[in-house]
Amino acid sequence: MNKPKPKMNSIAFVRLTEEQKQNLENQAKSAGMTLSELIRNRALNQPVPSHTDAMNGKKIDQLGRMLRHLYPKGKSWASAEDRKLYWKTIVELQRTSKMLRGEK
Repeated sequence: MNKPKPKMNSIAFVRLTEEQKQNLENQAKSAGMTLSELIRNRALNQPVPSHTDAMNGKKIDQLGRMLRHLYPKGKSWASAEDRKLYWKTIVELQRTSKMLRGEK
């Protein structure tokens, strides 16, 4: 079950040049985040996924689902070791996808 998000009710002011602010706004836009989210994630050493990472994560998810769907039901298609390796690959795809999307 997901934890409820804590209320964001504290404000910190940061002085930036117009160029710095524009740079951060561009980074936030390319990451699909608000400026506040970007600054907060950077300040707290949290990941800032890009749209490219999120898109790649979705594609990897699709590959994992396709592989899982194609996983043969019978045990005669491969040895136990090969089946473990196949399933380990699917789990690794899921882990990589989550990492690219900035999930835990």
